[in-house]
Order: sequence, then structure tokens, then C-alpha cells
Amino acid sequence: MEKKIEKKEIKKDEHAVSPVIGTILMGAITVILASVVGAIAFGVSSDLPQLQIVVVTAERLNSTSIDFTYAGGPSADFVQYLNVTVGEDHVDTTPNSQLAVGSTWTYTTSDTVLSDRNHVIAVATFGDGSAQVVLDTFV
Repeated sequence: MEKKIEKKEIKKDEHAVSPVIGTILMGAITVILASVVGAIAFGVSSDLPQLQIVVVTAERLNSTSIDFTYAGGPSADFVQYLNVTVGEDHVDTTPNSQLAVGSTWTYTTSDTVLSDRNHVIAVATFGDGSAQVVLDTFV
């Protein structure tokens, strides 16, 4: 008796693969869009701090002096004071009474000569207690 082995061909039916993958992708896109819309609608992004806009400029006058000018800006009325640092030296805390738009004050060092590039940072503190760097440059 001879055994007869029959070969069966397996048919590959790939016609249903594309619609299934398409349906899964559309469902994923729908979930992502719904989460983005929900985040915007429910104010998840409202926890970001408000950006205040004020301008302070610095100009080196000579080897011992730097002039600072408060140019103001849309948030100028909310500034309480400015802390200015030149290099490692804390320069000044300017109270609100001296912060008129266009006002200028001069930092002068008597014991050392300023270098060619001095790192100048001005930090404004606002009425709500927040602080923000408003100038970070080299003069």
C-alpha cells in the first residue's frame, strides 16, 4: 500500500488586511484628536506662566561704567523692581518709584576695571510676585 500524500495549497486571502488596518488607524487618530481637543477645552495649558514683556538695555560707557535704560513695554506698569547683576557683582535693586519709562541709571565700579565682555543680567519682579529675566547680554 502506497501512501499518497496530498499537497494542499493554502490560499492566502489578503483582501481583508487593508480594511482592518485602516480601521485601526482611523480609531487611533480619532482618540488622539479627541485628547488634544479635550486638553484645549478643559484648559490643561492654562497652567503656563504668563509672559511679561518689558525691555531693559545696557551700554558700556568706559572701562568702569555701564549705563542701563528702562525702556518699558506692555507690562511696564506691573514691574515692582529690577535686580541687575554685572558678572558676579549684584549691582542694584531699583524700586518702582525709579522705574519711569526711559529712565537711565549707571553702574560704576571704583575698585576694578570692567573686562571687554561683561555678563549683564536684569531680572524684573512683578506685582504678582513672579520674576523674569528681561536682559541677558554681554557688554
